[in-house]
Amino acid sequence: MKTTPPGWYDDGHGALRWWDGAQWTEHVAQPDAEVTDAPTEAEIVAASQAEAAPGAADSDAAAVAAVPAPAAMPEQPSAGDPAATLFGVQNAAAGAPAAGGYPTVPGYPPGAPYGSQDAPGGAFTAATEPRKSKLWILWLVLGVVLLGVVIAAAVLIPLLFLNMATSGGNGGTAGSADEQAAVAAVELYDEAWQEADCDAFATSTTEQFQADSGFADCAAFVAEAELFDDNFDEYEISIDEVVASDGEITVTTTESYVVVVDTEGNPTDPTPGEIVYFYTLVPDGGGWAIDGVSDE
Repeated sequence: MKTTPPGWYDDGHGALRWWDGAQWTEHVAQPDAEVTDAPTEAEIVAASQAEAAPGAADSDAAAVAAVPAPAAMPEQPSAGDPAATLFGVQNAAAGAPAAGGYPTVPGYPPGAPYGSQDAPGGAFTAATEPRKSKLWILWLVLGVVLLGVVIAAAVLIPLLFLNMATSGGNGGTAGSADEQAAVAAVELYDEAWQEADCDAFATSTTEQFQADSGFADCAAFVAEAELFDDNFDEYEISIDEVVASDGEITVTTTESYVVVVDTEGNPTDPTPGEIVYFYTLVPDGGGWAIDGVSDE
């Protein structure tokens, strides 16, 4: 006989009911807004009886009654059901898993297969992830140390040269108060000649030195100092060495200048020159004063 295939059909009461090919089941679905015409329950039964051979309707009905009712279709888990979280919410109409066809499993993003490369890290990921090098810490420390060395050199080297310039370039020092006083006397003596300052000359030298040099009289010194100024330009003095020994202090200097006159006192082309002097200083009036000057 000809039977109606299984499917959703209008049951004549405004709803779609599942026809399993032999009988109506208890599964009911609401129709869409537009429902195609479907045979009613009476039409399906009538069509079956019309096509059946005489006497077959009773036997078929008995056979149908003897077939056990199909098991109810399992209800799909809702979104709030724990099972839905573990295995994914199925689409009731299409029967496909949610989120791209893969179940939602704790530890993996929705829609990703188990073991996906995009899965968040776990013990395996932590064990296999490349470890970051910590050599940058060593380079950072070395950089800081080198920077400190450069800064220290920039500060100490100029101070060292300054100390050598003021204390003596040949290893001499003017560290003690007496040595510093001796250097100050030599510098005052140089100022006396360049400024024609008789008081500075008297303060920086002993009376014996003034008498031996022929400048015991102030006027004589001023006249000689003015002549000195006419003969030399750009006169500069540099302290080379300071040595204290046997109650005396010897200060060695290098003095540079430019000669602007010839031996007869006539103007000439500027000629640079340089000479080394050795000043001998002795205690005098609570300080130190020049008692002798030599270029040897």
